[in-house]
Amino acid sequence: MTCFVSPTSIFAAGTGSLKVFSEVKDIQIFVDEILVGTDRVEMSAIESGQHYVKAVQNGVIIYSELVSVPTGESTTILVKATQQSQKVVLDAKYKEQQEYKRKKLDILLSKSFQTQGSSSTYSDYFPGYYSIFGMGWTKSSSTTYETTDWKIIQGGIQEISDLQFAQLVGDKGSLTRVEQTNRQYEEMSGTGAIVSLVGLVATIAGFSSALASPNPDSGLIICTFGIIGTIAGLGMISATPPVGHLVSPATAAEQADGFNQLLKNTLGLPESYEP
Repeated sequence: MTCFVSPTSIFAAGTGSLKVFSEVKDIQIFVDEILVGTDRVEMSAIESGQHYVKAVQNGVIIYSELVSVPTGESTTILVKATQQSQKVVLDAKYKEQQEYKRKKLDILLSKSFQTQGSSSTYSDYFPGYYSIFGMGWTKSSSTTYETTDWKIIQGGIQEISDLQFAQLVGDKGSLTRVEQTNRQYEEMSGTGAIVSLVGLVATIAGFSSALASPNPDSGLIICTFGIIGTIAGLGMISATPPVGHLVSPATAAEQADGFNQLLKNTLGLPESYEP
């Protein structure tokens, strides 16, 4: 004997099923103000009738609707990622947007062209070229180089140093190099202070010896070496670490993008958000 089952018999009396899917990630789904799941929900036996369904992202309602669930039938809802839903989330996060704008990192590039030749005389006949004679006839003897200058900007208005940038993006390699370089120059400065002090003492001693001795040559030699030592020591003291970028523009841009994405995630802003 063959038995046929009515489609409605798989449901309990007076119930239907409700399925909620979402294109938006990290949302909470509520049915009749009760949290029933995140991102995707399937309720196989829900009382038939109308139910209040809403989707919440970061405390902001991006979808809400009264949904009818017929007896013995399945009702499906899709929460779409629309511009309107994104606008609703952003409108509720004004403070977060302002904080992102203040902390966001940008890499600004500026390309320029420099002409190098045998002279720095400007050519009136060929602007932008330099000539060895001060005329415009020898532009072929000069070579034009493209140079790229770039800056690191935070908040759209404030230029920050490479060291500050490395600290913000967590570039341990650059921070280690800066620390090593600074330590080397500190040691050089300490050595320079000792050399300068020894040179000064030798200068005074040599000068005094030259004045007191009937044969001042040896004293003058000591004095000369003392002066040289003093100058060399002062040079070592005044030496400063070289100025320049710690990474390439491409690497800096990648690090800045990673920092900005992490900042957006922390503030609960969409990954695609840009002011």
